[in-house]
Amino acid sequence: MSDIVVTVSLTSAEEVALLATVVDAFIGQALGRGKQLAEAPDVMVQTAFTPNGDVSKKLIFQDRGWADAFLDLWEHEKLQAAEA
Repeated sequence: MSDIVVTVSLTSAEEVALLATVVDAFIGQALGRGKQLAEAPDVMVQTAFTPNGDVSKKLIFQDRGWADAFLDLWEHEKLQAAEA
């Protein structure tokens, strides 16, 4: 099985905080759907820096379906935050 790596570029401290909130919410939603703990998504988050100092996070999933679901939620939450 190969890892699915999702890289999220972050441009502000607010986006860093939003990502943490969204990751927590994503896991909570997955567990709240009545899934068994063994069926919950495996996610590893790594912090990376570009040579010019920009921050990004790499989210590593074991399943493409979970990665796609996370990206959908992330894009939705980013739009919501931008409209607020």
